[in-house]
Amino acid sequence: MTTLEDERIAAMLKHVRVVPEENFAVFGGGWPGEISTSLVDAVYSIRAQYRSGTPGRGVLNRLNSFRQAHKPVVNDLGKLIALGESAIESEMGVSRTSQRTKSSAVIEAARNLVELGINTGEDFRRYAHDRGVEELKRAYVNVRGLGWVTFEYFSMLLGRPGVKADTMICRFVNTALTLHGLETVDRATARLLMTASHTRSGLGATLTHFDHGVWLYESNSARK
Repeated sequence: MTTLEDERIAAMLKHVRVVPEENFAVFGGGWPGEISTSLVDAVYSIRAQYRSGTPGRGVLNRLNSFRQAHKPVVNDLGKLIALGESAIESEMGVSRTSQRTKSSAVIEAARNLVELGINTGEDFRRYAHDRGVEELKRAYVNVRGLGWVTFEYFSMLLGRPGVKADTMICRFVNTALTLHGLETVDRATARLLMTASHTRSGLGATLTHFDHGVWLYESNSARK
């Protein structure tokens, strides 16, 4: 007997065919050796344009400027905290999440992680492997303005496979479902459907490659 979950996954597997196969090989690997870069990326990507062809605009362009300007900081949360909010804003700009500056959220999250003994990307992965991610997630989501979706993205940037169930991913999933007469779903369910679709389709070397391929397709469609 076909279940609702089976119907949803079947809809996803049909819709994922619209994604060019080369998309699933594009993911560049994130910033596994740069925990500060990963944290700034995750926070500043909230409700923001990530890519831009205009120098100085878009999260990625600004992030690369940040990396060049503060090379000793990129894999050292202690140095990121010492750098402070103003220096982050000088490269990344002033923007807000939940009525607070993103730079202040970055610093608070960094402090919470340092309290767990996390200072580098290697520390993060070792902690996740030995103890799981729940304490790491709590340190992140206890910061007002930060949630589990961007924690997942932060973790992905540091080398742990996952799905960032953001606007683009949820739009893709819900389009797939709507096209087959199914009701739309929330972010948590979209994440589960992406994970199942990766497993069933075999597309992408990892779940993160699959996620990025879908995100890239939806992002390019939105820009057009």
